[in-house]
Amino acid sequence: MIRSATLADLPAVVTLFHAYYKTSTVPHEFDDAEMTAFLKGRLTTGQAGLLLAENAGQPVGFALLYLTHNTRDLAPQLIVGDLFVRADCRRHGLARQLMAESFAWGRQHGAKHVSWQTRETNTAAQPLYDQIGARETGWVHYEHDLGAQ
Repeated sequence: MIRSATLADLPAVVTLFHAYYKTSTVPHEFDDAEMTAFLKGRLTTGQAGLLLAENAGQPVGFALLYLTHNTRDLAPQLIVGDLFVRADCRRHGLARQLMAESFAWGRQHGAKHVSWQTRETNTAAQPLYDQIGARETGWVHYEHDLGAQ
């Protein structure tokens, strides 16, 4: 089952974020209180949406969604910022359901397009993503750390 997360779900989501980053090819540590405050701030101001995947009533995955704007459409665009399903619950359609509900959430918020990215090393997710989206080529992704001098 996929549903919108509530503020009461944040402790479980933070636990899932730990699993998400622990299994990433680029592991990341974070402070639970800071992550909780970050998510609460985004959700209470409407800056983000958070979907929760459940199995037998237990949280096992999430999708963190952001709206931005697209100058080609002159309309909102949905970015799936993070998507995760616990390893023991994979291959049961939950990631596909999370993406479908993300698309529905985007439509409800006026988005014309949805975009997401995954690491080249995330070959397990790419077959699903290739089925539900068009792989975009011709772009080079750059990033700059604003904390660096």
